[in-house]
Amino acid sequence: MLMSELLSSNFNLEQAVMQTREKGYVFAATVINPYFCSLMEAEIERLNLEEGDHVNYPINAGSSREVKQLHERAYFPIWHEQVPVATEVTELLAEEVRKMNYPELQGWHPTEAGYQRYRNTHDWISPHRDRRNDQLLSATITISGSAPVRIYEPVADPDDYKNLMQTDEFVTFPGTLMLLRAPGFGNGKQIIHEVLPPQFGSRLILNLRMRPTILKTPKEFKELIRS
Repeated sequence: MLMSELLSSNFNLEQAVMQTREKGYVFAATVINPYFCSLMEAEIERLNLEEGDHVNYPINAGSSREVKQLHERAYFPIWHEQVPVATEVTELLAEEVRKMNYPELQGWHPTEAGYQRYRNTHDWISPHRDRRNDQLLSATITISGSAPVRIYEPVADPDDYKNLMQTDEFVTFPGTLMLLRAPGFGNGKQIIHEVLPPQFGSRLILNLRMRPTILKTPKEFKELIRS
């Protein structure tokens, strides 16, 4: 398939990547072809998603970098037999990114497909940065549903997620693409962002990340906490 079939013909991917390099993030509304969104929605419905409860098991619990979140999720390596659609989307996007005049991104290729379902108004992610070992560029596609995403800057301590100033907000819709800068691209500074609950119904997303290891399942995370 051609890249024009994945992205809207009116979407300037190169400009979006340039803005991500400079600002740390970009929101592009409804640029993913609805056909691909329908394929991803069908794929996620076939998967066994598990609840990730970081309300009772916060990340970095008790620290200034504590993060709480609640939703259903499943993570797979790209090319896994259970995520052929996510793999195809990754291949199409990576091919076009590598064509651009960014030497830093010549080796960019996401390694992890992370499907998430925000079921209702109780599911969200508090302010956070993505994993520090993410590489170069991260992409999030809203498959269905709608929710606000907020961008923050630290007021003083860069690792204090409780003392922040909101600098931007965007409402996602089906087909929205969010790009985030990761270490190795531009200045490598990762943006603090918060994912609010769905505005109505549920919300499905696909996260594409270039990571050395695939995230643990919720069950594996709980076993790690207990050990």
